[in-house]
Amino acid sequence: MWYLYFVGGMMAFWSVFLTLVFRLEKRTVWQYGDLERVPPCGDSSGYGTRWMDDAVASGFTMLGWTRDVRGGIYQFSHALLVSAQRDVFAVISVGSVGRIPFAATWLHTPTSDGRSYYSTDKQSGVQIDLSHNWTNQLAPSGRFRDLLQQHRDWLRLNGVMVRPFTEGRELAEFRTQRESHYRAMERAGLIRFTDSTANHFYFTFPGAARTATWSYFLGMARQLSAGKYPRNA
Repeated sequence: MWYLYFVGGMMAFWSVFLTLVFRLEKRTVWQYGDLERVPPCGDSSGYGTRWMDDAVASGFTMLGWTRDVRGGIYQFSHALLVSAQRDVFAVISVGSVGRIPFAATWLHTPTSDGRSYYSTDKQSGVQIDLSHNWTNQLAPSGRFRDLLQQHRDWLRLNGVMVRPFTEGRELAEFRTQRESHYRAMERAGLIRFTDSTANHFYFTFPGAARTATWSYFLGMARQLSAGKYPRNA
């Protein structure tokens, strides 16, 4: 019986702790700086270079590397790429949060109804959206091409009607996609912007509580099922 109380207590603790983190952290809609030719931050793991090379070998066009404009504890290099069909925008990020190493990849596909589907290879890359403007899947993968295959299979499984990016405007349209996403979260009462530019925001308390709690239990379920359950979130 004591074990059940312990587990319940730990779950309650993490739910409350994450709610406070979500509520107090100031977040950014667009964290990507100007395009650069080389990674602005170090990559001792080699993850960024390996995955970027594999993406290019898979037919993606490299738009460039960017520095994370948040700075401070966020020391990231982001590689931005677009598929040959312009139906997938890839973000490959590597760096650290404080002293904690971080590396993850996101594959974004916009839909004809103004929403978006994205796949990521790391649980730490999952960003829950309870407004349902974005839908995600966790697809642990050892290579970019494997993540891409899982992403395309998932889109077919969900019958997604893709809206390709416009040639030459992929980066601008990806930014618009992100801005629309956070506007949807604002309308759902999940976040509030801090200024007229709508580039920085805080979670509302209800938004923080709901998102943190769902993120915690979703993460547990996906860790136990290797990302298979729930498939969509």
